[in-house]
Amino acid sequence: MSEIEFGSSLYKLYHSAVKLEADSLKESKSCSDLTVNELNLIECIRSLSKGTSGPTISAIAKELDITRPSTTVAVNKLVSKKMVTKSDCASDGRSVRVKLSAKGEKAYAAHHAYQGALLKEARERFTEKEFREISDSITKLMQFFADKEEEL
Repeated sequence: MSEIEFGSSLYKLYHSAVKLEADSLKESKSCSDLTVNELNLIECIRSLSKGTSGPTISAIAKELDITRPSTTVAVNKLVSKKMVTKSDCASDGRSVRVKLSAKGEKAYAAHHAYQGALLKEARERFTEKEFREISDSITKLMQFFADKEEEL
C-alpha cells in the first residue's frame, strides 16, 4: 500500500465510522435527536466527571481541543435538549460545571451499548491474534498522531 493509499484508507475509515454512527443515532430512541458531535460531547462530559461534580466548560474545551465559546454553544444545545445541566462552580464563581442529566445518561448508555455490539461484531470477523494485532497497530498509530501533534 502506498503512502497516498494509506492516507486515503485512513480518511475513508474515519468517515465510514462517522457515517455508521450517525445512521445508528437515527434509529436509537435515546439518541435520535443528537448529532455525532453532540454524542462525542456527552462521552467527554461523562469521562471527565468525577463523583458528583461534572467538568468545567474549560476542561471540556481543553479535552476536545476546541475554544471555550464553541464549547459553551455546544453545551447550551445539550441543555436545550435536556441532556445536560449546568451549575455554578462552588469553588470558583466564574466557572460552570456540566453534568449529564438522566436523559443524557440514557443516551450515553445507549451509545456505549451500540459501540460494544459493533466491536463484538467486528471481533467475530478476525481471529484473536488478528484482532490483537489490529488493536496494537491502532494504538501505535494513535500515539504517532499524538506525537506529531505535540511537535506542532
